[in-house]
Amino acid sequence: MGVQLVSDVSAKAVSGYAPEDAALLCGVGRLVCAWTMLEQSLEAKIGLLREGMGDVRVVGARTRPSMAKLMTELRTMVAMRDRRNASALTEISAIERDMQRIDRFRALIIQGFHQPEEGGFTCRDGRNNIQHVAFEQLDGEITALESVASRLLAV
Repeated sequence: MGVQLVSDVSAKAVSGYAPEDAALLCGVGRLVCAWTMLEQSLEAKIGLLREGMGDVRVVGARTRPSMAKLMTELRTMVAMRDRRNASALTEISAIERDMQRIDRFRALIIQGFHQPEEGGFTCRDGRNNIQHVAFEQLDGEITALESVASRLLAV
């Protein structure tokens, strides 16, 4: 008696997606690109603040810092710049909350993608529950991410 492995498991190749799934693939790609652009905007903002304070070090010269480290550095620099004005720190806190929410959504999409469905796709969350994500929700999160990036640059 040997153990029989499942041999009929098939994984769908990306090339196997139908043309109607192009919107799905494009939307997921836009989400990933928008997040990367947010990271780059944050690094550029910190670089400008450093330059304004006379520091010419490169952000993350050896390793790429995490978003949490970048936000901590931004908060520290803004606190030094605006010692009497706490409104910028309040805005940074609001931005961080929005970024954390969007990052959880991004992780759900990237780590839990399951399959295309009518009007969107399904994902499995960390507890293995299936969640349906509509294209409108994906577009809304991408728009929110772009908004966060512009708010960061305005701080």
